[in-house]
Amino acid sequence: MSNESMEEDPMTSDEREDRIRLAAYYIWKANGEPEGTDVQDWSQAEASVAENAANEENAENPENAE
Repeated sequence: MSNESMEEDPMTSDEREDRIRLAAYYIWKANGEPEGTDVQDWSQAEASVAENAANEENAENPENAE
C-alpha cells in the first residue's frame, strides 16, 4: 500500500475525545445543566464533532465533497 492511498486522520483519538468532552459540556450547559443527560449529551457531541470534522475535511479537499 502506498503512502498516497493512506488517509491520515487530522485528529488524534485524544484530540477527538477532548473535543467531544468539551462539546458535551457546552450542550449540557446550554440545556440548563439537567441531571441524567450525560449519555444523550455525549452522543449529540459525538455527532457534532464528526460533522465538523467532515466539513473541515471537505473544505480542505473539495474534490472529496459529496
